Amino acid sequence: MAANAVYYNDSSTLSSGTWSGKNNGNIIGGGDGNSGHLNLSGTSEYSDISAVGFDGAIGTLTINESSKSTGDINLFKVGSATASELSSNTDGTLNIVGPSTGNINFLGLRIGDTSVYDRYTVRDKSVTGAVNILDGATVNIGATSQSSWDASNNVMWIGSGNAANTGILNISGEGSSLSLINKKIEESSYYDDSMVNGDAYLGYLGHAVVNVTNGGTFTAGRIVASFLRKSDIADNLAKLSTTDITVNGKNSKIVVQSLMALASNVGGRIYDIDFSDSLQGVGKATLTVEDGGEVNFEGKSYIADDGYEVATSGLFLASDQKSDATVNLNHGGTISISNSVLSSEEDGIIAGLGKYAFNLNGGTLRVNSCKYCDNQLTTSVDMNVLSVSFLEADENKSMSLKGNLIGAGGIVKNGTGAVILSGKNNYLGGTRVEAGELRSENDDAFVNNTAYIINGGMLNQNSHDLVMSSLSGAGGIANVTDASLIINQNNNSYFAGEFTGSGTIEKIGNAQLALSGDSSKFSGITTVSAGNLDSTKALGGHIIVKKDALLSATGLLGATDVLSGANLIVGSLYQGNSPKISALTIDGSIKNTGNVFIGGLDNNRQSMVGNRLIVNGDYHGGGSLYFNTVLGDDNSQTDHLSIAGDTNGNTTVYVKNVGGNGDYTQKGIELINVLGESNGNFVQGSRIVAGSYDYFLQRGNHGNGTDEKSWYLTNFKPAPIPEPKPDPEPIPDPEPVPDPKPTPEPEPGPQPRPKPTVRPEAGGYAHNIAAANSLFILRLHDRLGETYYTDVFTGEQKVTSMWMRHAAGHTQSRDSSGQLQTQANRYVMQLGGDIAQWSRDESDRWHLGLMAGYGNSHNNTRSSVTNYRADSSISGYSLGAYGTWQQDEGENTGAYVDTWALYNWFNNKVKGEDLSGESYQSKGWTASVETGYTYKLNEFTGSHGSLNSWFIQPQAQIVWMGVTADSHTESNGTPVSSYGDGNLLTRLGIRSFMKGHHKMDDNKGNEFEPFIEVNWLHNTKSFGTKMGDTKIEQAGTKNIGEIKVGVESQIKTSLNLWGNIAAQVGDQGYNDSLFMVGIKYNFK
Repeated sequence: MAANAVYYNDSSTLSSGTWSGKNNGNIIGGGDGNSGHLNLSGTSEYSDISAVGFDGAIGTLTINESSKSTGDINLFKVGSATASELSSNTDGTLNIVGPSTGNINFLGLRIGDTSVYDRYTVRDKSVTGAVNILDGATVNIGATSQSSWDASNNVMWIGSGNAANTGILNISGEGSSLSLINKKIEESSYYDDSMVNGDAYLGYLGHAVVNVTNGGTFTAGRIVASFLRKSDIADNLAKLSTTDITVNGKNSKIVVQSLMALASNVGGRIYDIDFSDSLQGVGKATLTVEDGGEVNFEGKSYIADDGYEVATSGLFLASDQKSDATVNLNHGGTISISNSVLSSEEDGIIAGLGKYAFNLNGGTLRVNSCKYCDNQLTTSVDMNVLSVSFLEADENKSMSLKGNLIGAGGIVKNGTGAVILSGKNNYLGGTRVEAGELRSENDDAFVNNTAYIINGGMLNQNSHDLVMSSLSGAGGIANVTDASLIINQNNNSYFAGEFTGSGTIEKIGNAQLALSGDSSKFSGITTVSAGNLDSTKALGGHIIVKKDALLSATGLLGATDVLSGANLIVGSLYQGNSPKISALTIDGSIKNTGNVFIGGLDNNRQSMVGNRLIVNGDYHGGGSLYFNTVLGDDNSQTDHLSIAGDTNGNTTVYVKNVGGNGDYTQKGIELINVLGESNGNFVQGSRIVAGSYDYFLQRGNHGNGTDEKSWYLTNFKPAPIPEPKPDPEPIPDPEPVPDPKPTPEPEPGPQPRPKPTVRPEAGGYAHNIAAANSLFILRLHDRLGETYYTDVFTGEQKVTSMWMRHAAGHTQSRDSSGQLQTQANRYVMQLGGDIAQWSRDESDRWHLGLMAGYGNSHNNTRSSVTNYRADSSISGYSLGAYGTWQQDEGENTGAYVDTWALYNWFNNKVKGEDLSGESYQSKGWTASVETGYTYKLNEFTGSHGSLNSWFIQPQAQIVWMGVTADSHTESNGTPVSSYGDGNLLTRLGIRSFMKGHHKMDDNKGNEFEPFIEVNWLHNTKSFGTKMGDTKIEQAGTKNIGEIKVGVESQIKTSLNLWGNIAAQVGDQGYNDSLFMVGIKYNFK
């Protein structure tokens, strides 16, 4: 301090007037153990203050409100000491609180400083200085004119001179700033050494802390942190220097006009130490930029000896083995920098032999925009990618990162310029390109087996191979020129960008990769080896789909090979796409040895109709084609295949009906159109059905007005191709005769309309409803099965019983179209018993009983046109009651009336050949009223002494059939309903029987009653089915003739047995045969 220094060791506030340091004290808080505190506020003015907190004292100077300096302040010290022996710590604080304090100008500033010549002194007491520039206050450090500059001007020292020293600089608040200005006022190049043009020296032996927060700004020509002179280097000093620089908060900024050296060597000189010595980085220096903060390297220049400007902007880390430098570029922080002359490679960021860490932890590394920058940033520094961080190069700028990028975080490329990676990188958090170009310079630059997102710009493999764990993004380009790209997709993703180049792309992994960009310019090979590749716009080049893989596409594909076991679907399977009718164009040929699905699905996995596959080249078969069609007439909606070139090979075609009910076709429904040579053969792979009809795939013919090169669906069976006749023997030319008058050719008559082919399933449905209504129908003798008898002891007639019957039958019938033949086998078991019986006059008999049954029918129907077969069946149960009145006039003659009612329920099945099985239920009531009268025609004695009686019994019966089947929709979409319920079956017949008894059987109760019976049966309705809009019914059942023969017997008074066989014959080939046995036990 100057010899005339005056200490102010008091406390006061001056709100007006002038504080003169010469009169009141130019050191606020000076002298060992003292303290001084001065608050300048209001409109006060001040001059000649040079220090705060000096030589063991505590000092505080606060300048706020509108207090202003009356002139420049020379070198100013905050927290400083010169005395070697102090009994108290030194603590100085300068608070400058804006925004009305005006521009405060110091020629130089030292914070937490002792004389640099004090560096070898061991101090017991600390020296601490703190400068707080707050709320919009502005401070300049440096000479405002050339004439006022000397070696100590334009320089700021923080935490310097001794290990016990700490300097703190806080710049906080919007508009708050500290600027170290150049010695020349006008904007021009530096003189021969930039270090004298606004330098900040931080942590020379001591500890320096710089905090720029909440919108503050710190500007310096050069920042040198944690260093010693080369001549000072010693182990006991090298570890003492520490610096912590933090830039935090929106709009907070450090502007470096040339160089920031963190624990690094500097080639310049410190004039007030030694004009010949240079600086060497030691200790530890840390730069942290976060939460909206920025460090901006402006890239000023100096004039070299050759007269050219040379940029000196850059960041130097840990130059010596005794140094340690860390850069923390945290979330929201930005470092803007470009190249300089720091190295022979002109790198913008370099590191030396010391320990360093450049941590990308969510911040942005940006190529700077400035007057003297060369628009490039090159560095070989390794960087730790700790979280998703950003690399930004704007238009006409580039960033080249030659070091290794490692860590758990990811990289995002921003800006329209280029970022080039050439290190051996191994960051695991994925790569994202938002704009511009991200380029690989070697096979290790892009990290394999990680996720890549391209939202804009270009990911340029630049002839280097890459394996991605996934690809996604909203746009941009993946350039695969002369390279291999493998996408191992194990989670579904969506990429809206495009592929360019001529390399190879392979999609592996079981998940879906959905593409929506225009990759028509890609000329390489794309292989789908696993999972689903979904393309909705264009994918050029040559596409190969391998076994078990799936390519779904709309728009355009290049030439495509669908290998054996592979699948191509027309339409998108991406869940984000709305279901719609799709078209796919193959811009070239297609080789199909796998499966091509032209029919599409909506988001509910329901089939859609109307997709188109257009092949601009040839079609090579060997696989399968799948179509969806609304099967009806010639104008039915359908999927379609158009082939501009030739066809060859055999292709199996499968057609799924989507809601069609079947209709008559004349020309047919065009599925496949061929413009070139139609040498290929398209073969129907399975039955094609709708409504009641079978459809067939056949080549067109001129006879019905269709193109012979193309292929159609019709529901009339194609005529067989006739065998070619051998060429006839040549006939000698006849003698010439005069030409007769030409006979006009007759006009061709109208072609007969082909008859549609009826499905055999129709016969199955029809027979099921017929069986459900008739299976449990019975007659009195089917159930009663007894002869009249009189108790041999009492003469009283008794019939109280439990009965059971078994019946088996076989039916053959045709349908109303004449194409279907049905055979059916049935089995019925019924049992019942009386629950009450009585007589009103001792001659008649009344029965009331319950009965139940089980029955089934197994049927098969075969088409005489197609030879297709359908199997059908029903099985079910019945439960009901019966009531009978029988008249006996003494000679076992007279009338009877029998009634019954049953509730029936069945499970029904129909299984067509090559079709899915169908199941449905049926249920309902059946009821009957039967009557008859027994006449005794004759009685005679047999040759062996037997007494025989001959009876005749006319009968009439009416049965109401009310079993209905549920409406049903087949898996192919055909609605099915059955009809015929409500039918009234009437039967008129006559039964003739013989009753015989031999004397040897007296008192044994044995009777034997053979019979023959003929009946005429009439149905008021036919049983059938409606499939779609077409009805098919069982034929020949309106009127049926029946003959039945059998025997009824009484083995003993308590046991009856009976059996019969019957045959029925109807119209149109209807016939039925029946065998029945019954047993009844009579209780007394």
